[in-house]
Amino acid sequence: MKSLIIIAHGSKKATSNNEVLDIVNNIKKSITLYTIIEPAFLEFALPSLDNSIEICINKNSTDVDIYPYFLNSGKHVTVDIPDLIVEFKSKYPKIKFTILPHFGQSKTITDIILSDIQ
Repeated sequence: MKSLIIIAHGSKKATSNNEVLDIVNNIKKSITLYTIIEPAFLEFALPSLDNSIEICINKNSTDVDIYPYFLNSGKHVTVDIPDLIVEFKSKYPKIKFTILPHFGQSKTITDIILSDIQ
């Protein structure tokens, strides 16, 4: 069973976190590639990545893709998330974990920006 976790930074502002949750809910309605789709936050909000991975595994997921909802390849994308995934791979050796390219690497991000400003 294949799962997707969309992970964002997290904020002390609930409205900011709710924007991410809304995106995840909209994606759940629009995609069939994944059986399970969960949100996660690195800081300041729940669910944490640990929580979301546990949910996926408890629902019998064997393949977990992590999509970093970050614009830039800063420390969270290049160090923090990969380090966490190394820990999960050690804890759950039978589960396949894959970190997908972060949002800012999307080939369509320029199109999105152009569409918004034109």
